[in-house]
Amino acid sequence: MPTVLNAEEIISKAVRDAEREEVELSDRVPAIIKAKKREAARIRAAEKASAGYLESLVKTVPTIDNLHPFYMEVLEVLVGIAEAKAALGRLSRSARIIREAARSSLSRLRRPKNPKDAASARRAFIGRMASIVRGAAADLETVAKLRERMKDLPAADPAVPTVVLAGYPGVGKSTIVRAISSAKPETRVYPFTTQAVIVGHAKIGGMTVQMVDTPGLLDRPIERMNKTELLAITALSKLSSVVAFIVDVSEANAFTIDRQKALYDGVRESFPQIPFLVFFNKADAADQSQIARAESLFGKRKALSALTGEGLGSFISEVEGALKELYPA
Repeated sequence: MPTVLNAEEIISKAVRDAEREEVELSDRVPAIIKAKKREAARIRAAEKASAGYLESLVKTVPTIDNLHPFYMEVLEVLVGIAEAKAALGRLSRSARIIREAARSSLSRLRRPKNPKDAASARRAFIGRMASIVRGAAADLETVAKLRERMKDLPAADPAVPTVVLAGYPGVGKSTIVRAISSAKPETRVYPFTTQAVIVGHAKIGGMTVQMVDTPGLLDRPIERMNKTELLAITALSKLSSVVAFIVDVSEANAFTIDRQKALYDGVRESFPQIPFLVFFNKADAADQSQIARAESLFGKRKALSALTGEGLGSFISEVEGALKELYPA
């Protein structure tokens, strides 16, 4: 999407374009004919700079109903789908009204008997155009907000199998993403969190897989999340193929295993249709009582150490198995 001009910028451009418009005619052409042609050209120039701009702006926005469900949910988080559709619809209508006003003004140019009256018809159109554009100021702000929020979205491809890592801070999610990604993961910011989101890519079972760590979203109980965060989880649910929930069985991150289980239950409730895998990280730093407690709550799970790399092969194998069930060759 191009930069979105505000109402006054559109009006200023339309006025400048109109003033620059000149028509070269023979000196033998009567002054009133020259004036009519000049003012008609200026009306068309202002029409193009206003109505034409609004129409092209609307066309640059992807058709909302054709978006992938992930981006539909992101759009809902950003500005609200209903609000975005309404704003785009009103901008289209504003463009049509300006075009109608231009046609009406061009028709009026048939009547003037002197250059002064011809110029008056053009000024009347400029005034009408400016009024219409100013009336669309709020809708232009909505589209500008949409552009600014969407331009920095992480390069997440909904068509690519995706593993979303969940768990409390400090359990080792980002370490796992960095350890198994074939290239340096990109750190970006989703519109619904001020914290960095790590998006890495790994080759698992012959397929390219997106690995997403979402700090600030999936690391606290659902009941403590605000509306925006809940919408964000809904968006991620449309992107996720598998959720890998990471448990710090050593409790070195200051969250007990019981609290981690409560978080797991809440996150799983948010992703009811998505396969869940649970992994015990930092098993090398945990004592037997901690591992036993984790197993009593989660059952026996793969143990690994993201820091040393121990057990990452098992992590990859289990993820591969889950993905192959979803994407059979």
